[in-house]
Amino acid sequence: MPITATPSAGKGLLTPTNHTLILVDHQPQMAFATASIPISTLRTNTALVSAAARDFEIPTILTTVAEKSFSGPIFHEIRTAFPDAEVYDRTTMNAWEDAQVTDAVNLAGKSRIVLAGLWTSVCITGPVLSALDQGFEVFVITDASGDISDEAHERAVQRMIQAGARPMTSL
Repeated sequence: MPITATPSAGKGLLTPTNHTLILVDHQPQMAFATASIPISTLRTNTALVSAAARDFEIPTILTTVAEKSFSGPIFHEIRTAFPDAEVYDRTTMNAWEDAQVTDAVNLAGKSRIVLAGLWTSVCITGPVLSALDQGFEVFVITDASGDISDEAHERAVQRMIQAGARPMTSL
């Protein structure tokens, strides 16, 4: 039986209505120790993702860790895209363990989660594996994320892929 092509998007594609974006710990002190991607590239990619999420009205959750005591404010590129958005400052390494974050995920009501942030091996791997365990479909924006070394970033990405996450880039 022949296959028939239809003019429709594939079910595996992200659309403006089928996912929630979570940006984790894009903060100066976290970026300072990031070596797996040039900081200027990281910031550019994060700005691109933020502007696209704003323009396409993607539900977006912003998180920081120890903002006032250590890590500093969220990147201005994100704040510019979302000037009035609440930023959830956490004390946990795994954003998924913070009820504010999971409450926001539940409020958005999407079964697909897209994450990016610093550091890949800790603050991205934790929520990715936790969301996968709970049945979410998870995508990781690898070039809007970074870690203290290429090795740390790459091993984290591979670990998340092996668990079922889908890598993508900011474009």
